[in-house]
Amino acid sequence: MLHNFDVQDFLLNYWQKKPMLISKAFSDPYWLEPSELAGLACEEDVESRIIMQSDQKWQVECGPFEESRFPTLPKRDWTLLVQGLDQWSPEVAEILRSFDFLPSWRLDDIMASYAPVGGTVSQHYDFFDVFLIQGEGSRKWQVGQVCSADSELVPDTSVRILTEFEPKLEVTLEPGDILYIPAKHAHLGVSVENSMTYSVGFRAPSIRDIVDGVATAALEGLKEDERYQDSIEALKAARGNIPEAAITRLREMLSEALTNETLLANWLGEYVTERKYPELELVGESIEDWESLLGEGELIQRNPASRFAYTTFKECLLYVDGTSYKCSAALAEELADRQDLCRQRILDLVSDKQDKSVIANLLESGALVLGDL
Repeated sequence: MLHNFDVQDFLLNYWQKKPMLISKAFSDPYWLEPSELAGLACEEDVESRIIMQSDQKWQVECGPFEESRFPTLPKRDWTLLVQGLDQWSPEVAEILRSFDFLPSWRLDDIMASYAPVGGTVSQHYDFFDVFLIQGEGSRKWQVGQVCSADSELVPDTSVRILTEFEPKLEVTLEPGDILYIPAKHAHLGVSVENSMTYSVGFRAPSIRDIVDGVATAALEGLKEDERYQDSIEALKAARGNIPEAAITRLREMLSEALTNETLLANWLGEYVTERKYPELELVGESIEDWESLLGEGELIQRNPASRFAYTTFKECLLYVDGTSYKCSAALAEELADRQDLCRQRILDLVSDKQDKSVIANLLESGALVLGDL
């Protein structure tokens, strides 16, 4: 639970509207040591970068890094960024419990950045909402204008830097402070001393993603014999004129094909539960006696790399890692809503073959895990 924070006030007046400073929101914001973050950056499966600035020139190095790289870095003006920490660090994943007032299916990931004095990635903007949580040290932040895809970027550089920056808010974050920055708001952070900042990002599909994804999904169910037909009104137009009635009919056809609620719900459920790193294979196993093991006290947990969501407006569909499963609403709620799964509650809920099959399939896929992670 966040300290000094009114959820209703935030959702009504700040969320996706304007920045907000939450002072001393965490009393003990020391989830990782810098050496632990550097160690993760050396791992093959972990996404990491080092961004350095020297004489107005920017350099980006992508991990994994050798341990010998870090002692050779300069004393200032660089930043180490490590993505997806909620997948790799149980301690960092605990941060998400404090953001349960937002839909879990909107979460992108938790990133951490370590920087000595002067470390920065310059002025930029993101397409997602972000909560910047200060760990150790302090970092000065400026928040500026609302940007768009048309905002001009510095050319010929490996870092996305805005050519124009108009700061409207300036704060220095101390350990435990949070700065919320809505999507598309320009911002600039500079490390005042050796510091660690955790970024909790919430993604949203772009209109391009939506149109492309929904149209692609709709095509699978459309038939070749479903064709445009002339209306009497359209036939009254001159031979070479495409009349408004024809455009209206076209719009009606597109609406019928693309706005089906089941189609939209299925696409969104699959889209938002796609894993951040689908190329990393989950290790699952076929466990025929999983019910007996749960009855004997075995733990059951969600894989931190997996994403769960569900819809219930017509029939209940559970979405896990981009795949849909029919199951009871009670089981879907247990698997997707609760922060900690209860083995006894799951045993009580799986009363039919369909729900039992869902649990077995999720164990086999690796989205659910028996025992410790």
